[in-house]
Amino acid sequence: MFRTIRPIAAALGFALLAAPAAADPFVKCVQGQLADLGYDPGRRDGVLSQATLRAWTSLRQIPAAAKAGLLAGLPALTQKTAIHWCRELPALKSGLEKHLPSAAQVRVLADSPNAEKGVRQAYERTLRFMDREYGIVLAGNIGIAAAGNTKTVQTYVRRLLSQMSSARFNPDASIAAHCNKPFGVAGAAYLKFMYICWDNPHQADKAWLKRSRKWLGAMMAHEYMHLVQAELGGGRAEGFNGAAVRRRMGPSWLVEGSAELVAARFGKKALRLRAPGLSELQDASLKSTQNLKAMRAPRTVRTEGDYDFSHFAVHILTRIHGEDALFGFWRQLSTGKSWDQAFQDTFGTGLSAFEAQVMELRKTPGAAKAYIAQMRRRNA
Repeated sequence: MFRTIRPIAAALGFALLAAPAAADPFVKCVQGQLADLGYDPGRRDGVLSQATLRAWTSLRQIPAAAKAGLLAGLPALTQKTAIHWCRELPALKSGLEKHLPSAAQVRVLADSPNAEKGVRQAYERTLRFMDREYGIVLAGNIGIAAAGNTKTVQTYVRRLLSQMSSARFNPDASIAAHCNKPFGVAGAAYLKFMYICWDNPHQADKAWLKRSRKWLGAMMAHEYMHLVQAELGGGRAEGFNGAAVRRRMGPSWLVEGSAELVAARFGKKALRLRAPGLSELQDASLKSTQNLKAMRAPRTVRTEGDYDFSHFAVHILTRIHGEDALFGFWRQLSTGKSWDQAFQDTFGTGLSAFEAQVMELRKTPGAAKAYIAQMRRRNA
């Protein structure tokens, strides 16, 4: 299993990259979508005008729009919430997805044509997988830096930042901490970009491209899920408020465990890799010496055992409630709910109670399977 390094404290990086601009791309997206639906939003300039709000209000008065799936649960349209309306409005009419900022080609800076090709292929496969399996794609556009040399990755990230943000942010130290280690591969996701590095200073050739397909695909799926979490939870819209961004991300074990689960499913569906089962995850989780509750905080999921423990906990949740419930948790956070409230409303149990339950379940072989069966009968 390939491990990606993406400390939740990097949410501070999200915040630094998310300063709201006068012309918001997601407001502009909604304006284009409203116009295509037959509602005049005024000038399509990315500024949330009274004309745009009147058009949105008129749309909301149509019964089909008011009751259309996820649209019914969205908060009122503001500059912060425009990203959610931009992402979900295509449910009303085919073709509205063309207005999503993510419809533009992803920016990729890589140290060779083959590396760029590999990254683009992994990204496109991940995009198709997320859309097919979960009906979710990012609304916002991103950039990707990829290289087998730390300094090259740093240079590419700075270049992406200069193209995508006016905020002052220097991630060089974080990149060096992740990439200057002989562990093979690493990656991290921030709000508007991700980077991927590997321990090969030589230019990627065709053999590298073939070998990298599996690990690069699994890593891309993991990091893409982090971007989805930040977007669904509202983190992307929180500007420079680092504390608010962290609140929108959720417990670190849930953030990382969900990304591990999605990467494992992607590996099985798209790459024909074997996904670990419940008993295997339970055994692997014992390598972690931490308490699950202690892994709520940033940078607390560090070791391979911690990742497996997080994956084990999330695997239990999805066996009971389904994988779509994970995305429901971050949508709950987007409404301003606390972690405890969002967890209770999504999974029907308290966050602390579940963490304590998992701590007990991993001690006894077969206990998790019996617990899942019991909870599914109760929910039925």
